[in-house]
Amino acid sequence: MKYLAWVLFYGLVVFLALNRHSKAKPFTYHSEIWADKAGYYVYLPAAFRYDFDARAIPDSLAKATGDGFRLNQATGKVETKYPYGVALLEAPFWAAAHAITTDKSGFSKAEHKAIDVAAATYFVLGLWLLAATLRRHFSGLVTALTVAVLVVGTNLWYYGIRETGMSHVFSFFAFALLLYLLTRREGPAWYEREASIGHVAAIATTVALISVLRPLNLVFAVPLLLWPVREGVSWLTQVRALVHGRVVGLLLVAGLVLWLPQLAYYHYLSGSWLVYSYGQEGFPNALAPKLIELWLAPRNGSFLYNPVLLLLLPGSLLLARTSSRRAVLALGLWAAASYFYAAWWDYGLGCAYAGRGFVELYPVLAWPIAAAVGYLLQRSRAVRWSAGSLLVLALAYNMRLSVRYDGCFYGTQEWDWAAYGKLLLN
Repeated sequence: MKYLAWVLFYGLVVFLALNRHSKAKPFTYHSEIWADKAGYYVYLPAAFRYDFDARAIPDSLAKATGDGFRLNQATGKVETKYPYGVALLEAPFWAAAHAITTDKSGFSKAEHKAIDVAAATYFVLGLWLLAATLRRHFSGLVTALTVAVLVVGTNLWYYGIRETGMSHVFSFFAFALLLYLLTRREGPAWYEREASIGHVAAIATTVALISVLRPLNLVFAVPLLLWPVREGVSWLTQVRALVHGRVVGLLLVAGLVLWLPQLAYYHYLSGSWLVYSYGQEGFPNALAPKLIELWLAPRNGSFLYNPVLLLLLPGSLLLARTSSRRAVLALGLWAAASYFYAAWWDYGLGCAYAGRGFVELYPVLAWPIAAAVGYLLQRSRAVRWSAGSLLVLALAYNMRLSVRYDGCFYGTQEWDWAAYGKLLLN
């Protein structure tokens, strides 16, 4: 019965994603292939339709898709600063769409819709993996409520249904898969010598996948290898597991295999195997990170748009009562992500909604939220009703903002409360 519910939910998400874009014409800022999304996507038509020859691609396509990539007519190179990981996960859906459409440009309407189906698929798979992982530690009710809070109360659904071509929902799936593999109960723990090489290889491959989806996320994925699999296992034991020959070897092999296409692209682009593709973009705010803006500003403030994330701090304290290491890792990764994005040249990450850099970390942040939900469910009826009412208001508030959000914050500056009020109230 539960599998039927997931199938029905998957059908609903696919419908919502397709319906969201049904009135959005291709080659507009609402479409699936536009700006950053086009930069992630272009690997597919470039590789399988045009042999990476920019001169063979209609020059107007770069402009028509929001300049997410560049067709260099002088060199004949297709230039994009974005990694190929999203295109890798979109590839099966793109191939099916490309096979059935009569428009072989690589940018057909069918291929636009394939991105919706791809994002919806990884969105639901990520939620299923997250639910299965949480269920190993929390009750069914707590797990269901936590997943519902993440879907309705944060920007997760926005990137799973509305901005389907962005990397975040694909990375959300990859992090959910990593935690699912790390918390598997049956058989030896992954760091034990008795563990199957297939299990260790799956973890290594998932870490590599995370890195080719968004290289910065490797900083967050590696510490998760310390996520406890057996209660009572020390930090030192798990650190030793990271430097074990088999683990290091498989991490390197998986990384090399998945990074080889990216390195080959860099070599094709510049003649060098290693390239920092983001040019002048970097971390100029490293010594003065814009943390307050990142969390609270009308322009994409994470807590302002997703107030349910305020459960992270009390939830981490509650989680520490049963698993101090998970609490430290969850809160520590949230703090690290906050610093990195606040130090980036644009904390808001351009046209984004509600701190989109945190979306991929929701499989980790779900744990303190689940601990908070479980704690509230054990309180008196009055406390449950009060907390439940506040939670419903927070979910409704987030949904109103996300439905009304038009892709960008149109205020004149990051603290433009008038523009925020217009978005919320008008």
